[in-house]
Amino acid sequence: MNAACALQHFCEIHGPQILLCTEERTYIHDLNDIDNDGLKAFYAQYIKTEHSQARLECKSCTLSSDVILASTTDSINRMLYISSSSTPNQELFKNIRNACVRSLTIEKSAENGHPVLFGDDASGYCLSLTFSCKDFHARGSQRLYSLCYLCNDRYHMISLMRVISDCMRQAVDWLQHDADTTYEQEARIKVNVTTETYIIRPPPRLPLQRMLIDVAHDSNIAYRIHALFVWILRTGHSVISESLFDALPTEEQTTKQERHDACGNEYGRKDRSTTVIESSPVILTNNIPDYFTTKLYSIIDSYNTNDNDFSDNDDDYDSLEYQFSSYGCKALQLFRDFSQKLKNIKYLQYILYNWIIGNQLIIKYTNSTNNKEIIRAITSVFRLFLPDGCCRLMETTDSIPSYEVNLILFDTDLILTEPDEVEVNNDNSSIIIKIIIDNIDDSIREAKLETLPVLKSDIIVPTYVKTIIELLADNSLDDEAFEAIITHHKIKYL
Repeated sequence: MNAACALQHFCEIHGPQILLCTEERTYIHDLNDIDNDGLKAFYAQYIKTEHSQARLECKSCTLSSDVILASTTDSINRMLYISSSSTPNQELFKNIRNACVRSLTIEKSAENGHPVLFGDDASGYCLSLTFSCKDFHARGSQRLYSLCYLCNDRYHMISLMRVISDCMRQAVDWLQHDADTTYEQEARIKVNVTTETYIIRPPPRLPLQRMLIDVAHDSNIAYRIHALFVWILRTGHSVISESLFDALPTEEQTTKQERHDACGNEYGRKDRSTTVIESSPVILTNNIPDYFTTKLYSIIDSYNTNDNDFSDNDDDYDSLEYQFSSYGCKALQLFRDFSQKLKNIKYLQYILYNWIIGNQLIIKYTNSTNNKEIIRAITSVFRLFLPDGCCRLMETTDSIPSYEVNLILFDTDLILTEPDEVEVNNDNSSIIIKIIIDNIDDSIREAKLETLPVLKSDIIVPTYVKTIIELLADNSLDDEAFEAIITHHKIKYL
């Protein structure tokens, strides 16, 4: 993330000028380079050659009479922050110069003391806070300055806008406070004029060019501003390095929250049974239709009950039991065997097509032995085909509507009655697959599609489905390559 901070001033002679800019660089520790002497020497030589003698003689265009070059090393994040009056990075200098001119001339906030955000994708974005400091020797008794934070990512800028704005306002407050104190002290010093002003008018007082250290009467102001800029850049860097940060919610988080709001009141519990011990028929009488349920001793995933939380804890279906990475090559081989056992490529196209458009998928299986791990491995491949957060899975024999759960694992061994006495959750759009596991070698003995499609020769198969089938047929791909290609294509098409 390329970001930088800058302090600028509007000189009455030379116009908008950059006083100090702080940039971040990747830090590589060198035992032979103590305190980054080589890098500092390079910056010092660049500053010396780039600045003209006329500008160095103008006190208003410089922050201090000495050459300013300060650096701070962040060994934890491996970043180096360098502050100087200019930068050898020509692209960064162009963006800072552009922000300097715009912030001190045309970009003004409608409310006094509020920052303004401007920029574009080509030249980056800038958050600018323009302020004035009182100066007894300046034209109009005030000087115009600007604090800027530059970044090439608009969403990153918006997410940090409040924090950076508050930090800039605090810096402006202490700068203006120091300048006001100096202004009041200088205003008390008056020249005793013995001659009446109506006889001899005193000559007009020409404005003097003064450095900011003289305006604020603080010789360490350059290092204070450097510390401020380093804090802002470190905050921005630490936030952008996190996997999640408080910003605009992604499409996945928005979908998750919408489903939670729509279905959370009707189904107050968000649990998934993970281990079945025994089954027995129970009749429920609390205003619920009679159906067979099971006695379960299970491990229930905990979840965050905060409705406004977009964290991963809100999704109980992201368990490692259904992650493709937990099974890898085993899951890929089982799914290839499942595709072959269907004995019809159009059946596989029909299943994948309905799965990616959001229809409910019901997988019926037998659990006479430890077949659940095999079913979960196959389920992890189905889950891989959808974007994160779009797979709502439940192991149950209850009737669950398709808008609540789009993948049901149905253990047929839990049913104690005849099949015609059991109400199977089968609406018009549900796809039912029956998988029979061979108890001898733990392989798929039979895979059957119970909801047969109307097979037509002119059926349209989406490109994403064709890509999945081609990848399944390519035996040269391992599990990591298969997962990477599927992730790329589902981002592209879904």
